[in-house]
Amino acid sequence: MSRKSKPKRLDGESGVLDVDRGSASAGQKLAVVLPIDEAAERAADRAGLRDLDAMMEAAPGLSRLQRDAQRIMPRPTPGEIPYPVMERRLPAPGQERRMLSGRQQKARNKTKRLVQNHMPKSQRDALRAIAQPSKWAEIGDALSDATGDIEALRADQQLVVKRVDRAIQAYERANDRGHVVYANVQMPKFVNHSSLLPYSIDQFRPGDVIAFDRYTGSHHSLAEVSSTPDPSGRIAVFEIQTRRGMYVGHSEGVDSTGHILPRAMELQVIGVHPATYRRRDGSTGSRIVIQLTDTEGPGND
Repeated sequence: MSRKSKPKRLDGESGVLDVDRGSASAGQKLAVVLPIDEAAERAADRAGLRDLDAMMEAAPGLSRLQRDAQRIMPRPTPGEIPYPVMERRLPAPGQERRMLSGRQQKARNKTKRLVQNHMPKSQRDALRAIAQPSKWAEIGDALSDATGDIEALRADQQLVVKRVDRAIQAYERANDRGHVVYANVQMPKFVNHSSLLPYSIDQFRPGDVIAFDRYTGSHHSLAEVSSTPDPSGRIAVFEIQTRRGMYVGHSEGVDSTGHILPRAMELQVIGVHPATYRRRDGSTGSRIVIQLTDTEGPGND
């Protein structure tokens, strides 16, 4: 089993920061401060759901297909990585973040097309549906309201979620390389440009474990997620090392490196720091990045 997520530390005495509770678009997460009791209850609910999955996994007499069908949270299914160099690692704090290379885009797009060509039409339709902003918000809000419990969703929502889960798992099994992906996260309204770094350092300390109840829209290039307007200066970036999720971007020659991370993820904080990135035209920019690593992998569920 993975480490249990726990409520974030208090924001003064007002509550606990939940990075995935606010209703937002595929382009960014919306962090909100929850009452202390509510945050603790949600953390306990997640732990209970994971315990139920672990008990079901240990039950005798079930096939792998039957176990997967009965799980509440999707099982991680990353394929083997043949060479260590293909396992992408988090950049060092002073390392410049560059655009994903055309070679990397081409390889990931090739895997995506191979998986899509063998994917049932129902799964392709579910991926297309959830790509629509209204459906993305609907499904994300339902998962968040239920703290990741798929059985609490409407029957039609459950069907979409299960099909998206299976599509992502199909890509994970076919994929032979690691990912470092980026997702914007907007902090509460009392945070501004001058307080974003100290607030992020205080809220995300090395070793903390946070939970994503929803699917997460991300990209493989920091420059790509940095085009989002941020007039208030309160949007930071999650920089995530994982082997999970599905590439939905394009091949070389197009700045489109989208990646859907699965729902019900737990991630461990590595650190927070300003990071410089380089755009395709050679210009540079800077963002506050919160580095995370996936706590789950093959054999850890």
